[in-house]
Amino acid sequence: MKMKFLISNDDGVYAPGLLALYQALSAIAEVVVVAPNSEQSGCASALSLSMPLYTHQLDSGFIAVNGSPADCVHLALHELYADTRFDCVITGINSGANLGQDVLFSGTFGAALTAQLFGIPAIATSLVGGGVKGEGQEQTSHYQMAAAEIVKLLIETPILDACKNLPYHVLNVNIPDVDSADDIKGRKITALGHRQIARPVHHVVDPRGRDAYWLSLRKRPHELPLETEDLQSSAIDMTDDQAVAAGYISLSPVRLHHTPADTLKTLSALML
Repeated sequence: MKMKFLISNDDGVYAPGLLALYQALSAIAEVVVVAPNSEQSGCASALSLSMPLYTHQLDSGFIAVNGSPADCVHLALHELYADTRFDCVITGINSGANLGQDVLFSGTFGAALTAQLFGIPAIATSLVGGGVKGEGQEQTSHYQMAAAEIVKLLIETPILDACKNLPYHVLNVNIPDVDSADDIKGRKITALGHRQIARPVHHVVDPRGRDAYWLSLRKRPHELPLETEDLQSSAIDMTDDQAVAAGYISLSPVRLHHTPADTLKTLSALML
């Protein structure tokens, strides 16, 4: 019996990364697509609770929704495909990195998070690189390469079974933006890194003389010292951004609903 996947994204239903992912996964599984009708980058796991959602089926069979990525997954699981048992929800392929603390803001990650909240294994995928939002055939081939690597991950490793046995975990995958799969050195299990944002807000004056502000997540080139439980107590020796910079595919398991036991003890002691 073929596997069944639901895919979505935050770059919109017409994004090349979504199409590449659909085409690659369709070779190994039954795949349905429910995605936003426009770009929704940076919306995390926001749900549209104050407006109705509308759907439109494209000639491709993809379903476009006037909402967030989380809306799309929520609607697909509980209404559009309520009778379907999906093996996994896979989101992306995002145009650009989702590394470190960026997962807090990412719609790609937020859609995967929504699936996991309802007990569905979830993988968020991104193509790292400053030029992936460009135009042309080169961009398409890079997404196709990344999609092929995702398929390899699913069929060559037991990662999907592992995800099914890890409730409230999202696997966050970042693939280096390289010309050929031969340029990828392999895969690394990583912890989320953390780097300071170089300039969180850009202030500009619009043509009418009004103040306007662009928010930015662009990071400083150097990394802050990382102090994470994962790196201190395990064999993990790389953060996600370090792995991608070294030419590896980064696989970061991110656990939800995590209240650290040591922190509970520390704060409980303050209440005595």
